[in-house]
Amino acid sequence: MAEAPFVIQLAGYVLDFHQRNRCRRCGPDGWCPRVAMARAQLTVWRQRKQRAR
Repeated sequence: MAEAPFVIQLAGYVLDFHQRNRCRRCGPDGWCPRVAMARAQLTVWRQRKQRAR
């Protein structure tokens, strides 16, 4: 199996980090633009991967 692109690996690390800690951009309600961007990147990558099958 091919390794995930570096950007996708970083997106996974962002989500991992935010499960344990908040960053300085996290709002009081828990919303964070970094998490939103990481989730969007992972979603697009997963959809492309499924279409390639």
